[in-house]
Amino acid sequence: MSVSLSEQMGAMALVDQLRHRDMEIQEHLDLPRRRAEVAERIRTYYQNNGIAFDDTVIDEGVRQFFSRRLVFEAPALSRRQRLLARLFLGRAKLLNYAVATLMTLLMALYAYWQLETRVDERAEQVVVNSQALQGEIAAQRQRLEQTKLRLKRQPNAMAADLLAKAERLLPGTQPPVSLNPAAFPDRKAFRAQVSKAQADIKGTRQNVNSVRKRLNRIDHLYASLDRQQQLLARLKGMPLDAADRKQLTGWINNAGTQINALQLETADNALEGVKDYLDYAAAPLALKLVDRPGIKSGVERCYEASGCSENSTRGKSWYLIVEALDAAGKPAYVPVTSVEDNQTRWARQFGVRVSRDEYLRVRQDKLEDGHVSQRHIGEKAANSLKLRFTQRTSADPDMILQW
Repeated sequence: MSVSLSEQMGAMALVDQLRHRDMEIQEHLDLPRRRAEVAERIRTYYQNNGIAFDDTVIDEGVRQFFSRRLVFEAPALSRRQRLLARLFLGRAKLLNYAVATLMTLLMALYAYWQLETRVDERAEQVVVNSQALQGEIAAQRQRLEQTKLRLKRQPNAMAADLLAKAERLLPGTQPPVSLNPAAFPDRKAFRAQVSKAQADIKGTRQNVNSVRKRLNRIDHLYASLDRQQQLLARLKGMPLDAADRKQLTGWINNAGTQINALQLETADNALEGVKDYLDYAAAPLALKLVDRPGIKSGVERCYEASGCSENSTRGKSWYLIVEALDAAGKPAYVPVTSVEDNQTRWARQFGVRVSRDEYLRVRQDKLEDGHVSQRHIGEKAANSLKLRFTQRTSADPDMILQW
C-alpha cells in the first residue's frame, strides 16, 4: 500500500503543530526555569551594554512580570460602553419591566375605553331613571293631596305630623334630565354631568321613598283606627253581660292607645285578638267529653312524688278531656287558661278538673264498651265568653292544656 507525498506532508505538518504547541505549554508550565532564563538574559544584556544593575531588583521585576503574565486585565471602558454593558447584562429584568409597562399601558387604555363606553350607557340609563322618577313623584304627590283631604275629614295629630314631614321631603315636579354629549365642550365635562345627575337622582329617590313610607304609615294608621271603630260598633251591638263587655272594651281601648303611639303592628295584633274573642262570644258551644279512639278521655295528675303510688290519693288531681262543639258538631277553639302555668291559649281540647269519684265513674263507663255514654259536661251560651259546667265538676274548675 503506497502513501502519497501530499498525505505524508499534511500529516507531518499537523504533528509538528501539535508538537510545538505542547512545547510551548511545557515551556509556560516550567515557570522557575523560564524566570531564571529571562533574568539571566537581562543580566547579560545589561553587562554587554555597560549598564549597572542589582540582581535583587532584576529577580523581583521578573517575578512580578510572570505573576501577571497569565492574568486577564479588562481594558478601561467609557461611560457609554459601561452603560451598554449593564443594559446587556440586565436585559432579562429590562424585558420584564418593559412587558409590565406595556401591560399596564394596555390595561389603562382598556379601562379608559370602557369608561368612555360606560359613560354613554350611564347617560342613557340616567335619562330613563329620571323619567321614571318623575312618574313616582307625581304618584306620591297625588297620594299626598288625597291624604290631605282625608285628614280634613278625620283629623288626627299623628297623621298630620307624618303628612307635614312627607310634604317637606317630596320634590317638586320638574322636567326629566336630558344628557346630550354634543352639548358639552369635552368628554370630561360630560362625564362630570352624568355623575352629578346620578347623584341627584339617588338623593331624590331616597326622599321619594321616605315620602312613600310616611304616606303608607298614615294609611296604616287610618286602617287601624277604622278597624278599632268597627270592633267597637260590633261590640256595642252584642248583648254581652257587663263583665265581658268591660273586658273587651278595655282591650279595644288599649289598642287605641297603641295606635296613637304609632305602635301599629302591636295594635293590629291586639285588634285581631279582640275579633277572635267576638267571634268566639257570638257562637253557642256545647262542652263534651272526648270520645274517639286513640284519644284519652281522662288523665290523672300527681304533684307529690311520695304519693304517686297507684292506690294513694295524696297530691293527686283528676281531669276529664273536654272539647267544644259548635252547632254543626265541629270542634271549635276555646280560650283556656292553664292552672299549671297561668298562660291562656286557644285550644280545641283541654282538661277539666273533676273529683276522683267522677273520674273513676267515667273511666269505668269507657271500659265497659269503649265509649263514654254521658259526654255532656257544660256549655257556652251565645253572646258570652264564659264556659258553664254541669254539676259533674265545680262552677269554675281548674283546666290544663297538656297531658
